[in-house]
Amino acid sequence: MNAQVGTNIMGVAGYQTLSATQGKAGFTVREVNGHFRHTSRNEAVVRFLGIVIILGAFIQHLVPDTLFGGNPAMTKVLLSVAFSCVGIALYSFAVRGHRSEIVFDPLRQDICISKLDRRGNLRLTKHIPLSQIKSIYVLKAETPGVPSKLRVKMMGDQPEISALRGPYEEIELMHRQLCRVIRIAQS
Repeated sequence: MNAQVGTNIMGVAGYQTLSATQGKAGFTVREVNGHFRHTSRNEAVVRFLGIVIILGAFIQHLVPDTLFGGNPAMTKVLLSVAFSCVGIALYSFAVRGHRSEIVFDPLRQDICISKLDRRGNLRLTKHIPLSQIKSIYVLKAETPGVPSKLRVKMMGDQPEISALRGPYEEIELMHRQLCRVIRIAQS
């Protein structure tokens, strides 16, 4: 454990965008909710719009049939199906999670990258064995104010995965710590 007062497990005091905790089998780093509050707000708005569109699919059955051309029953059913599909797609996108968490498990020799919803619940999880990872690097943002990304490059033709986002300095420190712990676990 880190014996310094006022620092977290990574040895750095005052992370603004990342939260690091150490467990029995490794450590966990997640994006802090406060920094990504716009993401949380956007998730809530998109979820609300999805629900409103789904409800709108059924409310249009209250409209008089004279406003619909052709076969009103068929038109209403098709509109209901279309609105329901769009609403479900929006709602599904909103609840998939927009913050990230990365967990390194030295016993299993893998990294688990998860998406968190606005309540901090895991939504999508991907376990990656260390043997399948080609490299882990920091992608620095080209424009100021845009977060840098910790990227995981996979072996073969698999696409790269963005594991964490945040200011360059914090992501770089987290990258160094992660690589150090992986080297120790592999030796």
